[in-house]
Amino acid sequence: MTKTSTSNTSVNLPIQNMFQPKTDIESDAEISLFYDQIKGKLDRLAKNPQDETIKKILAYSRKK
Repeated sequence: MTKTSTSNTSVNLPIQNMFQPKTDIESDAEISLFYDQIKGKLDRLAKNPQDETIKKILAYSRKK
């Protein structure tokens, strides 16, 4: 027989300010900033995929 237990000190206690919801404006600004940072890399990847990437895609498509 296995006995399990949970610590009483860490369960069901209110945690204040741990997860503060962000406003839509802050979230949109963060998403836009993130996209601006990776946009150039995404564009290069779409236009100039590496040969190995193409081979992996073709190999995967042939498996099915």
